Amino acid sequence: MLAVVIAVCVVLALFVRKPVAKYNADYNDAAQVYFTHLASAADSNRMLFESGELLDGYADDSVSMKYYSYAYATVLDVLEDNSHTDPETENVHVGSQELLVEIRTGEHKGRQVRLTNYMSKLFDKHANKGTSLLVFILTDRTQLDENGESVLSVSVMNYNRQWLLLGLVAIFLLVTALVGGKVGMRSILGLGLTLACIFFVLVPALLRGFYAVPFTLLLCVLVTVVCFVLLDGLSRKTFAAILGTIAGFSVACLFATVASRLAHLDGLEYNVAETDTLVQAKFQGTLINIRGLFVSGIVISALGAVMDVAMSISSSVNELKVVNPDLHFSDLLRSGMRIGRDAIGTMTNTLILAFTGGALVDLILIRYFNWDAKVILSGDYITHEVITGIAGSIGLILAVPLTAVIASALCSRVRPSESNRKPVQNKPAGQKQK
Repeated sequence: MLAVVIAVCVVLALFVRKPVAKYNADYNDAAQVYFTHLASAADSNRMLFESGELLDGYADDSVSMKYYSYAYATVLDVLEDNSHTDPETENVHVGSQELLVEIRTGEHKGRQVRLTNYMSKLFDKHANKGTSLLVFILTDRTQLDENGESVLSVSVMNYNRQWLLLGLVAIFLLVTALVGGKVGMRSILGLGLTLACIFFVLVPALLRGFYAVPFTLLLCVLVTVVCFVLLDGLSRKTFAAILGTIAGFSVACLFATVASRLAHLDGLEYNVAETDTLVQAKFQGTLINIRGLFVSGIVISALGAVMDVAMSISSSVNELKVVNPDLHFSDLLRSGMRIGRDAIGTMTNTLILAFTGGALVDLILIRYFNWDAKVILSGDYITHEVITGIAGSIGLILAVPLTAVIASALCSRVRPSESNRKPVQNKPAGQKQK
């Protein structure tokens, strides 16, 4: 069964690589032109700010003669430092630095370039000798330097954090493997397959015009089956957890869809900058279904919590049946509901606090500007966050009775001889074990 599920994921990944509409075949050309214009405009503004004038023909539409890229670079020397710390903004660096950097990756690897690192209250990337940076490179092939190489315009984008992130991921994998053992290793494999499905199946499918909500639901079903089969194999416990999880995130999807329509929200006004980019990309030929992204995001965000509570209840009910094979459906259901009620409080808090933590800065700004309560309650942002948190929580809550019913019904049919292991029997005092 696991092989079939993985095969389906692979087929979907290969299928969505191809355009599903005739005019979408020109997507690459349209995207290249669009992002070239975008990068030209951004870099032109930067050059205008830095030198007060633009290079001749700098912001034209020529793609063949100018090339934009990113690379990692190391600071060889700080030639000049005109920056200072601003105590009014918690000592961020303000001013500029003249840096001599060496490009470490990409086409221009090994070249040494002098650049100006501008710092402000919103962009503090102060560098020292040896600092590893991510830089943005504009290669102008129409001009050559004294060494006969293309003239480069290099600017600081950010710090190089790739090794830090890889180290954090390695620590996470190591801790999970050491503490979880074989189950931990299988959970890591399940997580990898989940992320692969999202990045290599879901995202390409959405860019190819698939309807967001039904395709997300289908993918969540596949992810649920794969993860649970990897963890516990094929069993009644696994089957009950799968059905409970599917029921839970389906309820969350239905609630979010109805609530968003009643609130007249379609996801287009949640983040103006991101939505504008998606609309522009759609105008250029991408067939993305923007209105469905809001509900799809809710389903994905609630999936992990629903899987957690569904497996906990299913496993508990199964264990009760193993320990006491004489328990009937009603007994198992009552026990499963008691266990589920204890899990509801903490898991609901987990979801709500996760969304609240993500909106902490916005909550501070709302309090700082003392917004009117009517504006807050009717605003798009707050409404989105409330619907997201409540939809996920309702899906989680209703997954408890649904999973308890399914697990109790399946486990109540198990005969004592079909249990996963023999029930524990207490020996009378003084009697030796044979």
